[in-house]
Amino acid sequence: MAKTSSKPTMMRFEPKAGWTEATTAEVVSIHDHPRKEARIEPIVEPRIETRLESAEVEQFSAEALVNLGESIQDVFDSLQINDPRLQAWNQVHAAIKLIGTKLQEKKALEDRIQALIQEVESVRNLASELVSSAYRSEQEVHETSRLRMQVAESLSDKLVAALKA
Repeated sequence: MAKTSSKPTMMRFEPKAGWTEATTAEVVSIHDHPRKEARIEPIVEPRIETRLESAEVEQFSAEALVNLGESIQDVFDSLQINDPRLQAWNQVHAAIKLIGTKLQEKKALEDRIQALIQEVESVRNLASELVSSAYRSEQEVHETSRLRMQVAESLSDKLVAALKA
């Protein structure tokens, strides 16, 4: 027969035992649940892990980040909840927008660096051509000078011989 008491008692429903008093010590662990794997692992955990892995691996462009920030802002603005704590999403949007701006600056600087690298390479090529040209000129001057010396030597020998005779 059930206990009769003047105080109301709290009851809870246990899947294996039915309705029991709240003071009983039987506790069913989530880990012992027969459908734990079917309920949690295939549905919740893989989807969360996949999103995190793809977010870590995937690089977003500056424009994509700005669009993402605006989309987040639009979603939370459309909820129209007047709670000042929700202003944090405005800060998230501003931060994402700032990241987008900084990524655009980075891209512009990278483009400028590439242009400078090409300019340096063309100036190097020009300097190399000028050095080669100067060397060839020096060789020509040296060859001409050597010929002049040979001509002068030959003329000197012939003139000296002719003048002595």
